Amino acid sequence: MYRYDEDFDFFIEDIGEAKECIACDEEVISAYEHKLPEQLFKYWRELGWCAYGDGLIWMVNPTEYEEILENWVSGTVFEDRDDLSVVARSAFGELFIWAKGKGKLITTNVHLNLIYYFSEIDENDFSDEEENKYMRYFWSGQEKKYLDYQDDNDPDDLKFKHGLFDRALEKLGPLKADEMYGFKQNHYLGGKYLIENVDIYKIEIYYDIAKQIKDVEVVVIK
Repeated sequence: MYRYDEDFDFFIEDIGEAKECIACDEEVISAYEHKLPEQLFKYWRELGWCAYGDGLIWMVNPTEYEEILENWVSGTVFEDRDDLSVVARSAFGELFIWAKGKGKLITTNVHLNLIYYFSEIDENDFSDEEENKYMRYFWSGQEKKYLDYQDDNDPDDLKFKHGLFDRALEKLGPLKADEMYGFKQNHYLGGKYLIENVDIYKIEIYYDIAKQIKDVEVVVIK
């Protein structure tokens, strides 16, 4: 007997239980019912918008990310698209952005000022049932090592061994819903992915500053 469904149960078992949950507002579901799959709304209603894995990844209220998303895609090929919604984000500020009827179309990297565009996903034309299934797969496909950031001091053969998340959590404490772990010195200004360079920032402010430093580029992934 599953608590939620096979895929989401696997996600919780692997990543961690829900914490810091905020009850879902039905008005948000009404606003997004034509942009996001019903499967996601089921999670919202049962759990709310929550942190998982002590804040490694968060299921989010997309209304709170509308301005960040609009600002980040401004000046890119996604500027005029109205089918995009932020459905989740990582502790290090990566945004997972869903396109209606297609799936997770783009992700952001605020530290490198990049948008990763999964072009083959844009060719999807899912039915409601297929999109619900794809949403389940999105959650079950999350892995701790890919949500974390790796220490720049690690040699290549130790990549994914010494992540920064656990050390940041111990040093700085847990994140709030509007916070992320970022770097005191930006990558383009010589900053390194080292624990001594990590601090807690408001997500919206960190994104705004990053775009002031450098324009956002789109990387096409096929």
